[in-house]
This record gives sequence, C-alpha cells and structure tokens, in this order.
Amino acid sequence: MISEYWMWATWFTKVVLYLSVAFVLGGAFCYFLLRHYLELKESILKYITIGAGLGLISSTLGFFILIGSFANTGITGMWNPTYINILLNTPTGHIHILRSMSFALLLLLMVVKLSRNKAQFSITESSIFGVLLIPIIFSFSQLGHVANLTLLAQILLSIHIIVMSLWMGSLYPLWITSREISGLPLKDRMHLFGRIAAFIVGILIACGTSIALLLFKDFNTLINTPYGHGFIVKILFVMGIILLAAFNKWYFTPRLQNPKFAKHLGYAILFEMSLGLIILLTTSYITTVVGIE
Repeated sequence: MISEYWMWATWFTKVVLYLSVAFVLGGAFCYFLLRHYLELKESILKYITIGAGLGLISSTLGFFILIGSFANTGITGMWNPTYINILLNTPTGHIHILRSMSFALLLLLMVVKLSRNKAQFSITESSIFGVLLIPIIFSFSQLGHVANLTLLAQILLSIHIIVMSLWMGSLYPLWITSREISGLPLKDRMHLFGRIAAFIVGILIACGTSIALLLFKDFNTLINTPYGHGFIVKILFVMGIILLAAFNKWYFTPRLQNPKFAKHLGYAILFEMSLGLIILLTTSYITTVVGIE
C-alpha cells in the first residue's frame, strides 16, 4: 500500500471513531431523556454497546494504521515490531492505548449490563461510565489538528466534541422514539429535547467559532486554502442541519398529537441523520486528507 492509501484508511477510522463517540454520548443522553419508557431502554443500551465496540475497533485499527504508515511496507507493516516499540514510547502512542483501553472497558461494562437484563443504571455504573468517557474525549484534543494549539483551544474542542456527539448521537434514538410512542408522550419528549438542543446548538456554534478563529490566522487562509474550502463546505452543511432542526422543533413538534405529523417527523429525523453523517465525513476529510497549512 502506498502512503495515500494509509491516509484514506486513517480517514475511515476517524469517521468510525466520530460515529462511535456519538453513539455512546447521544445514547447515554437519550437513555436518561427517555428513562420512563422501558420499551426503549434495551434498544438504547444496545446502541451504546455498538458505539463502544466501534470505538474499540476504530481506536485499535487507527493505532496499527499509524504503524503501517510509518513502515510503509504494505499491510504487514502494521505489525512492524520496531515501529510499534517506537510509537508506544511516545505521547501519541500513549493516547492511542489509553483511548483503546477506555473503549474496551466501556464495552465490557455494557456487555455485562445487557447480560444481566437490568435496564436501570446504578450510581456506580453511571460513575464508571462517566470516568471512562474522560480519556476518550481528551484524546481528540491530543491527536487532532488542535494538539499544537493552546490549552484553551483543546478545551474548546473537547466541549465541541461532547455537544456535537450529544446532538448527532441522539438522532437515531429519537427516530426509534417517533416509531415506538405517539401522541402527547411523544410531543412531550420531543419538546424537551428541542429545548435542550437549542442550548446544545448555542454551545456548538460558540465553540466552533472560537476554534475557527484560533485555527485561521487570517481571512486569506480561509478562502485560499483547501482546508478553508472544506471548512466552508462543512459550515454550509451545519447551517442546513440547524435549519432542519429548527423546522422540526417549531413545525412538527407542536403537531405531534396527530399521527401524520409523527410519521413526517420520522422522515425529517432520517434526513437530519444523513446531514449529520455528511458533516462527520467532511470533518474527517479536512482534518485527515487535507490538513490545515
């Protein structure tokens, strides 16, 4: 494999990593948002478990792809002992291992949880879950394009990842909700989510804008570089998904007692999920394939 293939492999693992964190954080958020609906809890727990599994796969694969890109001797280079030993003794290697271990323990926690057939999280389980998320979120600021920026930029990115994952990862559970419950209960849950989402979007915009100001030193960097062009495309998609979310909140949610509008909301959420995936694909592309200059 040539270096370009390693780059695209890294892009793919990053997309899967974004999805995994969204599944875990968004699933956990919806688990508590919909805690009174036992028929939804098992599906959400499975959703979180899938996210933890994808996170473990993407993190582990990402580590070995990095090894392979260094060795550049084909697929067998992914297990080159010399480069493995070198990477394991670097901060980058430590972050990869820490993230993989966190996902592995998170997956174990969820598998044990599902095997016991107990939908309710105990205080201990919730605490362990939260602690395991910390190194996963932290890893983005240490391996991404803000790793060499200030501590403020790294904190902003971590917050950005959290709120983005909460929003994007909530869409599938909400789609399931629109199919499983109806009438006033559906309207009530969607109304509550809309209120929280408005707060989430505000934080998302504030953090995203601050990070952009730190990344782009001048306006020419934004309009005259491939990274800037990709960033503009991403912003256009973000604006689209925000407008769609606003439409769902102000048009569909007040009418959800009508089954017809509940069905239409389901279609709108599917479209919102598609836009969210495009945003994740674009983000991964500009941070991996293009890179900021």
